Amino acid sequence: MASGQINSTNPNHNNLPHFPFEDSPFRLSMGLLKISAKEWFEIFDLQERAFQINEKRRLLSNQHNSVFMADSSSLAASTEVLNLLHEHLPAVRPDLYSRSHNTIKLKAYSKFKEETWSTNLQKNAIHPLDIAARLVQEDMIIMLPPESMKNKSPKGWWLAAGSVAFPSRWSLSDKFGLPMDMIHAPVPFYKEQIQHAVNNFFNVMPCDEIYARRNWSLYDNSFLRDDGTKQLSNIMQKPITSTNAGDRLWLRVERQTLRKLKQTGAILFTIRIHLRQLKHIVSFDGIPNRLSKALADLPSEMHAYKQTNFFADSAQEYLNKF
Repeated sequence: MASGQINSTNPNHNNLPHFPFEDSPFRLSMGLLKISAKEWFEIFDLQERAFQINEKRRLLSNQHNSVFMADSSSLAASTEVLNLLHEHLPAVRPDLYSRSHNTIKLKAYSKFKEETWSTNLQKNAIHPLDIAARLVQEDMIIMLPPESMKNKSPKGWWLAAGSVAFPSRWSLSDKFGLPMDMIHAPVPFYKEQIQHAVNNFFNVMPCDEIYARRNWSLYDNSFLRDDGTKQLSNIMQKPITSTNAGDRLWLRVERQTLRKLKQTGAILFTIRIHLRQLKHIVSFDGIPNRLSKALADLPSEMHAYKQTNFFADSAQEYLNKF
C-alpha cells in the first residue's frame, strides 16, 4: 500500500459514514448544523485514527513548511486553541488522552505509540497550533477578522494560520493570508449564492458554539493528501467504466466544524477527511440512488470543479445496478 492511502480491504474503517448529497435542485448552501462539544472531533475506528495521525506525523516530518504555516498575528488564537484541546480531549475521551498541568498524553494502543506533548509554550519551541493539530485527525485553520490584517486594507476574514496535512485539491501556500472571498473564488456559484451569507455568519457567529457542515466528491484515488498537484491517475490510459467503478472510485467527505473563540474572537475551522471505496458504500440502504441522483443534478461547472466529469456517467451506471 502506498504511503498516505487507505487500505481498500477494510470497508469498516469509519463506523459512522457521512452521505451529504444535495437535494434537487442543486444549489450551494452553508449547510450548518449546531453540534455539542462532545461531537467537536470525530474519533471512531481506532485503526483509522492511528493511520491518519501517523500519516500526519510523516507529512509534518517530510514537508513541514507545506503542511503548517502561521502569521505572527495568529499566536494568541493558536494558544487559545491548544488550551481548549488540553482541557477538552481528556475530558471527552479519557481512554485516549490524559493531561497534567503542562502536558497532554496520547495513550498507546495497537498500532499507535504513546506520545506526550508539552503545552508550556515558554519551554516548547513548537507553535501552539502545530501541537494542537497533532492531537487529532482533523486539520485546523485559524481565520482572523478583517481589522487584524496588518498593513493591508481589510477585505474580510482571512486565513492567518493552518495545519493542513490532508487538503482536498488545494494548497495551504496558495490560500495562506487570503480573505474568504478570494479563498473560495474558484468554487462555482460561490459568489452568487453564498458569499454574502458566509461573510455575515462569520461576523455574527456567537462565541463557543460549534457548527458542522459537510462536503463530498468522488475521487479516483484514496490519498489523504491532495494538494492539487496530482493528475487524475491512469484515467486516460485505463478509463473508469461501469464495471470497474466500484474498485476505482472513492467517496471523499470533508466534515468541517467552525467555532468562534471566546478570548480572541478568532474562528477555528477544522476539517476531517472520510474516505470510502464506492463498492463499499452501495451496501448502505438507499445510498446508491441518492449518490446517482446527486451526480445527475450537478451542473457542468461543478462537475469540472470536482473533477467528476471524467467518470460521472460510469459511476452512475455502476450505482444504478443496485
